[in-house]
Amino acid sequence: MSAELDYPAWPPGLTDHTPLPFGFWRMMHVTDGRRSPEKLAQTLGISEIQVRQILAEVRRWLDRAAVREQPLTQTLQDALRQALISVVGPMGELMIDDALDDLAERTTLSALLSSLNAQLSDSNSQTLARLLRNRGIA
Repeated sequence: MSAELDYPAWPPGLTDHTPLPFGFWRMMHVTDGRRSPEKLAQTLGISEIQVRQILAEVRRWLDRAAVREQPLTQTLQDALRQALISVVGPMGELMIDDALDDLAERTTLSALLSSLNAQLSDSNSQTLARLLRNRGIA
């Protein structure tokens, strides 16, 4: 068993300002690198398996956040364009171009997604997010 799981601590990149679901934060507030998963589970009234699952999920959230905040590359832009077109049809081409025109020269994936999501229905926004997650993009 690794020392990381013997006494879990906050993963690198996690800050008080990182957006996480409440249930994850509930555990992270008592995760200090001095308590074992067993002690964390007892403190929170959950199982050790759940402690390990939450830690793994927090790491996945951080990985996705890192991807979203990276500068928008042509590869990311092309992948997003393909995903958006598969959700809304050919109109996606125009939506991306308009959003890029409105954004700064060196923008992030997150900024572009925010701009596009403002134009999408909730259903289409969720479909786009699911497609991007499945492709390892967001």
